Amino acid sequence: MTTKHNLKESFKEFIERAIDEEKKSRFKLAVTAYFKAITQICDLIILRKRGYTPQSHSEIFRLLEKEFAVIYTSVDSIFKTYQDTYSIPLRKESCKIIKNEIKNIIRNGELSEEFKETLSKL
Repeated sequence: MTTKHNLKESFKEFIERAIDEEKKSRFKLAVTAYFKAITQICDLIILRKRGYTPQSHSEIFRLLEKEFAVIYTSVDSIFKTYQDTYSIPLRKESCKIIKNEIKNIIRNGELSEEFKETLSKL
């Protein structure tokens, strides 16, 4: 069973991994970890409102689009960057873009206080 605590811990682990990979200039791995962190935050936001977590990316996207339009816009805007990890080289700029959207998602999901320490690392 997915819990709020598990999602928060997973988010923090993915962020730490992403930051580490970014420092090593491994931008594909960093973007992948940042995006996984985003899915944890989105799951947390949905869990708080709906009482359950989605079972797939497509379900996450549908729920976000329907009930959290601003957050959906952030996630949708960086999904292409995440998909690019499969096919093209990424640059530090890709990490900067995705980190900015993580901050927006946390702010719009009203989680800034809970993730204050993590946000300070981005």
